[in-house]
Amino acid sequence: MRLFIDTGPLSAFYNKRDRDHPSAVETFRKIAKRDTAYGSLYTSDYVMDEAVTLLRARTRNHKLSVQLGTDILTSKTIILLKTDDEALMGSWGLYKQRSDVALSFTDSTIAFLAKKHFISDIFSYDAHFGALGFHVLNRL
Repeated sequence: MRLFIDTGPLSAFYNKRDRDHPSAVETFRKIAKRDTAYGSLYTSDYVMDEAVTLLRARTRNHKLSVQLGTDILTSKTIILLKTDDEALMGSWGLYKQRSDVALSFTDSTIAFLAKKHFISDIFSYDAHFGALGFHVLNRL
């Protein structure tokens, strides 16, 4: 099974003051031990951008945000999907169409890339992915 990892869990894992830090740590511990049904883990360049930026803004800790970015880029477990021209335009189309769902543009890129790569489950603290047909998990 495939799992897409959203911004919230990545940022919460590194930010000890985040209310979701304990559940993020526990979930990533399960992932590291391969104690989940998910054999393939994904995130994207837009999620990395958002997570690194959010972590620095919330913690004011540049070194910590650099560590997050480095960990994503060097991960042997997480596949980093890139937003190419097709994904950019498809995501923009989705963003324009779905005024009924409180999506950020990054969320639209997640939805587009997840569908393109046949990923139905998203590890996120944003329930609105459910309105797009995804199975949203806030912990494993």
